[in-house]
Order: sequence, then C-alpha cells, then structure tokens
Amino acid sequence: MLSMRPLLFSCLIGLTITACEKVEEPVKDEQGNELVKVSLETAIPSTTYDEGGLLFDYPSDWTVLEDSVQDSVRYVFVEGADEALSVIQIFRKDEAPTLEDFSLSYSEQTQVAPVSAEGEPLEIDPSAALQSDFMAITRDLNGISYEWIVETIPGSVGGVNTNDYREYFRKDSERFSAFLINQVDKDALDKHEGSFEMIFRTLQPME
Repeated sequence: MLSMRPLLFSCLIGLTITACEKVEEPVKDEQGNELVKVSLETAIPSTTYDEGGLLFDYPSDWTVLEDSVQDSVRYVFVEGADEALSVIQIFRKDEAPTLEDFSLSYSEQTQVAPVSAEGEPLEIDPSAALQSDFMAITRDLNGISYEWIVETIPGSVGGVNTNDYREYFRKDSERFSAFLINQVDKDALDKHEGSFEMIFRTLQPME
C-alpha cells in the first residue's frame, strides 16, 4: 500500500500564484473519498499535439522530444524549462497496471544510481537509499473522478541531485490506458504546475 503522508508544496499553499492552480477546499464523494477540485488560474499559450489518435495541449515553449513505441507501449516525452518533464505511456487497457503499481514501478526503475568521478557505480548503505513518500488523492474533472498519486523524492544520494517532485495520473479510453507522469525540481514547481495541469486536463488517449 502507498504511504499516505501529508505533503505541502508551494502550489497548494499559494492560491494566487501566476500560472498556477486555485485549489479549493477538499470535499468528500459518496464513498467518503477526498476530492480536490482545481481550476487553472492563468491562461498559458499552448500548442495542440494530435498524432496517431493521441491528443493533448502543451505549453508553446515546451518541446515534444520523442513519440515512439517499445514492446507495445507508446512513449511520449514533453520537456519544458527547469528540466520540467511530462511523460505519457500508453498501454492496451487489458494489459495496463493499476496506477499504484505503475507509480511504484516507475519510481523504482528511474532511481538515480550514484557513480564515482571515474564513472564507477558507488555502493551505498541500503538505509541511506532514497525513500520516496507517496500520497494518493482523488481529483474531480468535469464530473469524473481521477486518482492522483504524488511522489516526493528527498535531496540527493552520493552527491547526485534528484527531481524531487513527481505526480502520476491515469486516463482510460475504450481500448487504451494513458499514464501521465509530471516531474520537476520541487523549487520550480510553482512555475510549472499550470503547465502540468493543462496537459492533464486535455489529455485524450487513442480510442
């Protein structure tokens, strides 16, 4: 199970930051799950990506780095300033993992391995390894509830800095499941949360 630890990040604290979100008070659905409703505060110039049935808007000053298929999974990478990155992975719906399993697997596979100045892998005490914190929230968008998982990655290991904020979403079409991963250095989160929100809101997987 995910560790549901409370997180505080600048975009949730400041309600009027430029190009950020306005976060309303959480409400409960019929099952008692927490819902967070958000609305974009500032319009951001955008470009529409419409390729191979995949559709989403992204900031005009961001760049689509890659759109490829490997082992039946489609990968799209979109990059902005400050190493802000949105990654879309599309699975056949009947082969897609749960969002929880996907986030844990992605986190494990993308951990940074520290190396020496000579390029040799460094051995680190397991107790000193990065221990990410996860939090799950249910978000409401146009009357549809989506699970949202937030991961925070502390500091650095062996002098290697890490992207210390990451969020995961899943959107389904009739036949496909699209997983969206947004990540950025925590210090730059307030600059890019509106951009991440744009991609999430407009993302439409292939039918």
